[in-house]
Parts: sequence; structure tokens; C-alpha cells
Amino acid sequence: MTVSSIVTPYFVIIVIMSTSIQKFETAAGRRIYSLPVQAFPPLRANVYLISDGEQRILVDCGSGMEPSNQDLLHGLEQIGPTFGEPITLADIDQIILTHGHIDHFGGLPFVRQFTDAPVGIHILDVRVISHHEERVIIAARHLENYLIEAGISDQYRASLMQMYTFAKTYYRSTPIDFLLTEDEPVNGNIQVYHVPGHCPGMVCLQVDDILLTADHILSKTTPHQAPERITHNMGLEHYLASLQKIERLEGIRLGLGGHERPMEDVRGRIQVIRQSHQERLSKVLDICRQPKSIADISKELFGTVSSYHVLLAIEEAGAHVEYLYQRGELLADNIEAIEKHETPVIRYRRS
Repeated sequence: MTVSSIVTPYFVIIVIMSTSIQKFETAAGRRIYSLPVQAFPPLRANVYLISDGEQRILVDCGSGMEPSNQDLLHGLEQIGPTFGEPITLADIDQIILTHGHIDHFGGLPFVRQFTDAPVGIHILDVRVISHHEERVIIAARHLENYLIEAGISDQYRASLMQMYTFAKTYYRSTPIDFLLTEDEPVNGNIQVYHVPGHCPGMVCLQVDDILLTADHILSKTTPHQAPERITHNMGLEHYLASLQKIERLEGIRLGLGGHERPMEDVRGRIQVIRQSHQERLSKVLDICRQPKSIADISKELFGTVSSYHVLLAIEEAGAHVEYLYQRGELLADNIEAIEKHETPVIRYRRS
């Protein structure tokens, strides 16, 4: 296995150049198979299969792009000869989607060609899956308005919007069969934890002493944040509260993320992520000693980035600005312009 890193100033994406499956066993003897798939070049994602010999639950489906679909099939094919437990998509009893991001749910229509197993997701992400076309239009409008207020030029904004909508047009709406809630464990013994922040309906799943952390906690990356200004139940405030919820859990021996490697110390990883955000908040306050737009703040925080990372950087900067603004640590400086113009660029300064 070879590992390479794509480094940006705001997070690191670890690219695992392998399609090797892994097997993990819980304290109660349940098996969890990790199936790496190429979601989008060069991003890899982890699909998981939980098996107790009777029930087989597929957790996430990859992106739906052809390499991702083929990696998923290949991974399932290898479970039998490698670990002695033959499994196909036709054997799946349930499908759980950890959250409404395309690299995790986009493969659902492909999987549906092989199984009619019921599909579950948290209620706050239902419409992303079942009314996807409507959701993309509404979310794109919110994002474009945000980019205007952030100070992104018309030409550059059009390019960012094209990147945002590109992969999402390949998915087609698929019905959801049941909802994931903390009050009702899956099959009576897989505990669900709702952890909004990175995504409104994000859930972690506790399978005995192993926690599937989805994209809430990752081994190397500080998961991306976007402001609640774009989508409700996202934002840094929700995310930090969700980290605290998972930090309080007892008896977690191993964390398995939606990307990257397993985590033997989930609490330790939470502490590192929290510290990263605190440092970023302090830096934003320092940058805003003079009035700055979110576009300006993003450039000073993350330097020169390219392609889709530009959009991620602008959203990440906005999430931290929003958090500080909500607490009165930042103020809007150009009130007169905001009052007079329909779509003003907002400039923030330290209070």
C-alpha cells in the first residue's frame, strides 16, 4: 500500500492508493468490512459492511461514479476468498447512509440494481436523497447568494458554481424507507448518534466497541465546515457540540471514518480537531483587525488554492466568521452599504 498526501493550508486529504479490504471484529464478534472506493479522483472513501452472520448492513454506497461502483463490487467479491464469508449486493439486508454528501450516497441507484434492501438516513438529509433535483437547485441558490456577500467576482463565482453542481447532476432521486434516530437503534443493537455540523443529517454508528464516525471525525483531515448561512444545521457551532457528544462516549476501542485510516484514539483525535478550529478562530480575529470580506479572509487563511479547494476554503472561512459574528466578536463594518444595496459584499472587523 502506498500513501500520498494532497496538502492544502486548511486540510490534508490522504489518498490511499489501494483497494485492499480490511476486516474488523467487535467485542461481540460482529464483523465490519472496510471497502475502499475511489469516490472522485483522487479522493477515496470507505464503504462498510456490518455482518453478524444473519444480518448484513451496507453503510454508504460510494459516489456512483464508475470507478467507485467497480471498487465496491470488487471489494465485496474479495470478502469471500479473503475472509471466508461470501457476500454480494443481493445479500444485503439493510442500507444505511451516514449523511447526504454525494461521495457517500451517490452510488445508491447503482446498488439498487442488485437489492431492494430498505434504505435509511437521518431525517435532515432525507430530501437530499429522495428529492435530489429540487435540493440541488435550492442549495445552489443559497450558495450563490453567499458567494456574492463573500465578495467573489461574477466571473469567478460562475466557475465555482459550475464545479459545485457538476457531480450532483449524475445522481437521480431514490426513495428512503426508514429514518435513523437516536431513540431507535438499528436492528435493536446498533446505536445511532446524530452529529450535525459537517452535514445536517450526519450520524455516527456504534457497533459494540467500534464507532463508525463517517465524516464527523477523520484520522488526518479536519473535516470541512460550511456556514449555516448556506444550509441549516451545519456550521461550526453545531459541529463543536457534536464533537463533544462523541467525546463523552465510553467503551469505544476503535473509530472507522468515511475516509482515511482507522483511529485507535477517537477522543485524542477530537481534541486535535477542536484545537485546530480554535487556532483558526484566533487567526480570523487577527486578520479582521482591519475590515475584510470573507474572500479576503479566505486568502489570508489559506493562501493560494485551486480548483474545488477554492470553494471549500471560502466556505471554511465563512463558517469561522459566522461563529465569531454570532458571538459578537466580529461586527459588520460597512453598515451603510449593506443597508443601501440589495446584494452587498459584507466586510467584517474585530469588535
